[in-house]
Amino acid sequence: MTAWEALDDRVAAVARWGAALRGKRLLHPAGATFDGTFTVTPVTSRGVPFLDEPGEYRALVRLSKATSTPPGWPDVLGLAWRVLDAGGPGVPVDVALSSTGRAVVLRHLLMPRRDFATTTFTSLLPYRIGDRNRYLAAIPEETSPKLPADVPALRAAIAARPFVLSVFVADLASPWHPVGTLRVERPSEEDPAFDVIGNVLPGFAPAGRLNHLRDPAYRGSRTGREPAGRG
Repeated sequence: MTAWEALDDRVAAVARWGAALRGKRLLHPAGATFDGTFTVTPVTSRGVPFLDEPGEYRALVRLSKATSTPPGWPDVLGLAWRVLDAGGPGVPVDVALSSTGRAVVLRHLLMPRRDFATTTFTSLLPYRIGDRNRYLAAIPEETSPKLPADVPALRAAIAARPFVLSVFVADLASPWHPVGTLRVERPSEEDPAFDVIGNVLPGFAPAGRLNHLRDPAYRGSRTGREPAGRG
């Protein structure tokens, strides 16, 4: 067994133990899922059909808190979405972002926030997009209503008014470039187990060893929650 394989096993074991202890997701256990729409509006080609061709896709979106602080308290906020049929019928792609800063240095640092509508969300770690490593971001429109870090209030607020974010990509130290919009529209009864390592497309996938530690973490979390089977 290599050192990386041993590390994978340890990560899976910790995630399994933590999820079993909690009886829910190990990370971002408090959250709400919504129906939404992801609209691709390409400006330049990136070598990925999914991002290079205009299109509108149904999406499932989950807004969450990393550590379940009391309602309204700061927490690392999460934004995950599944683009249904992104790679063709029945072929989804999953994306998961966290609250960070927006500037070049700060986009790689987790930052607790109180309000989803005033938060910049980024991938922290790179994606392989086309022929190079790039980073993803989602930034709420400036006219977005307040969305406090309180799950019941979040559901009610978005049921009353959709939450719209602009989606961007950037190189390591370049400005953000727009690729589309994510519209979060209404509460959903679905609660998918997002898997950014398993649900990928050719030319669009998390890059680097640190990103791939997510795979054993997801597996451990799902196993720890059995028989529910959701990570």
